[in-house]
Amino acid sequence: MRKPPLAGLLLGSLALLTACLGSAPPTAPLPANAPTAIPPAAATAGGDAFSIIAGSEQKSILDTVVVPWCQKQGYTCTYTLKGSVDQALLLQSGAVPYDAMWFASTVFWQLGDTQSRLKYVKPMFSSPVVFAGWKSVMQRLGFVGREVKVADILQAAESGQTHIWMTNPSQSNSGATAYLAFLNRFAGNGPGQALTLDQLNSSPVQDQITRLMGTVERTSPSSGDLMRSCVAQPDRCQALFTYEALVIETNQQQAQAGKEPLYAVYPSDGTSIADSPLGFVPHDNAQKEQIFQQLQAYLLSDTGVQQIRALGRRAGTIGLTIPNADKAVFNPDWGIDATRVIQPITYPDANVIRTALTLYQTSFRRPVHAIYCLDGSGSMGDNDGWNELVQGSEIIFDQTKAAPYYLQGHPGDLTSVLIFNSDVAAGPWTVTGNNAGQMRTLYENIKNHAPDDGTNLYTCLNRALDLFAQSKGETRKRLIIVMTDGQSDTDGSDTFKQRLAAAGNIPVISIAFGSDADKSQLQDLADVSGGIVVGQTDLVAALREATGYK
Repeated sequence: MRKPPLAGLLLGSLALLTACLGSAPPTAPLPANAPTAIPPAAATAGGDAFSIIAGSEQKSILDTVVVPWCQKQGYTCTYTLKGSVDQALLLQSGAVPYDAMWFASTVFWQLGDTQSRLKYVKPMFSSPVVFAGWKSVMQRLGFVGREVKVADILQAAESGQTHIWMTNPSQSNSGATAYLAFLNRFAGNGPGQALTLDQLNSSPVQDQITRLMGTVERTSPSSGDLMRSCVAQPDRCQALFTYEALVIETNQQQAQAGKEPLYAVYPSDGTSIADSPLGFVPHDNAQKEQIFQQLQAYLLSDTGVQQIRALGRRAGTIGLTIPNADKAVFNPDWGIDATRVIQPITYPDANVIRTALTLYQTSFRRPVHAIYCLDGSGSMGDNDGWNELVQGSEIIFDQTKAAPYYLQGHPGDLTSVLIFNSDVAAGPWTVTGNNAGQMRTLYENIKNHAPDDGTNLYTCLNRALDLFAQSKGETRKRLIIVMTDGQSDTDGSDTFKQRLAAAGNIPVISIAFGSDADKSQLQDLADVSGGIVVGQTDLVAALREATGYK
């Protein structure tokens, strides 16, 4: 697949990053409900309107640099944040209702741009993926002030000295790039060498990556959500793989609050780089093309580079090092080393990446015991919520439909579904493993159910804890995914919270559907469990995102 030239930006080390981005083979067929109809954007508007779809990693740049620049130029710029998989599928579909796409890294741009649709693609800045932990934790591990290798991190995690969090490699770029760096290291590749399918399928590589992924205690489909959860739960989150830029942003906030900072280390034999490519979506509109080129030129100008660096990104045309970096941003006391010579991995071609992400889901990740509590009250039939729930359930439980989204099950998973109204109305339906026929039965059971009666999600949550109690001592990760469209009765809420505290680490991932859903109740569940309330308003997308926490 031909890619637009990257000359002139992030020379030196980044040349290695992009050197091996070869031709993308044919991809799996797009699912029928791939994200091709995201709500109206400025791509279909005239005048000075301009729209961008970007990863959550770009939010601070968009708010601080891009939108103010647009306002000064008299342009109306808007943006939508979407995950890496959604962006890749949207680009692959060819129906992109935006003027520009801003990926977190070339990895997911490459997976999506199978027809070379984007124009003028250039990396805007870079951020290494680092291993970071609270400074007291990193001092205890002996990781402060010395070189740290992937093997050191693995040993610390396997010995129980620390717990590791990271984003889901199949859903988020920071997790994907770190994961590919681990694979490259375990394959024994040096500078300029990319992972091959033979290496990926070899026992030494598979054994080592399974060991490392088995130590990951919490995953998230979003880098921003993972960091926010980590900061909110410093007793549970000790260390994580994340962007250097997010460590800087977080530590600036921690410093203002007088709290302990994170300390970052750069695995000397497994560092990956997110290079943030920005490209134009052609719509046969000369004015929008002109706006894009002006914006891109500004971001690459001395003024734009200074603004981006002030936000902790490595911007400029001289590579990854930043001479005379502002130490209030690139703070050495946080482990941040702006002059460090980083040797990033060379990424493999799209087919190897695609296979690696599939294998993560189906072989390498830690198995999950997931329990779904789904609202089957009468209102779900009145507001079309049930139809959306059925549609979303097919995507996450039908393994063929889950595959394009990298949401397949694992042979060691345990999956249960309960439907609640005023009580538990149906289920639990439970599948051990990832047998395709059995997993599809979960969807069929949901499709054949009819919603009715009232709403009490706590009856379902307490039943979920009963199911976990039956699997006492399991090594699987555990989580509850709950979805509701209303305000629940509170019968059983106090009992649930007491039992949850005694049960240990079981995050509740909550989905609020429609305007009548009581988000305060769901936020309370997130707060007491260390979970999160999914921000998607589209129920199908919300179910996909919630499943991405597995």
